Amino acid sequence: MLTSEEKIRNMMDFFVNKLGLKPSNVAQYPNLLLYSLEKRIILWSSVIQVLKSKGLMKKDQGVITALHLSKDTFKKRYVIKYQETVPEVIEAYRGKIAWPELDIQLEVASRIEQL
Repeated sequence: MLTSEEKIRNMMDFFVNKLGLKPSNVAQYPNLLLYSLEKRIILWSSVIQVLKSKGLMKKDQGVITALHLSKDTFKKRYVIKYQETVPEVIEAYRGKIAWPELDIQLEVASRIEQL
């Protein structure tokens, strides 16, 4: 087995509870379990979440597709393309915006915009 049982549990927890994916979605793409949760999945998902929160990606646009891209393609398509208009993508890509903080920061930013 290429991945440990604990890693699979942690990744499934993130996919299902944070990203809102169904276990069957992950089962269709088992190679997702081979990626690093900390270095790829969380960081890249944070970038996607930032873009979705700014209305630059559709809510139903697939994070699975983004996770399968090469590092260079992902950076070009989601980070470099939006770095001027949404500087938070750089912070998310560098791991400076983690999931709990992302939710809080986006909620605060939304409240400030409403004022």
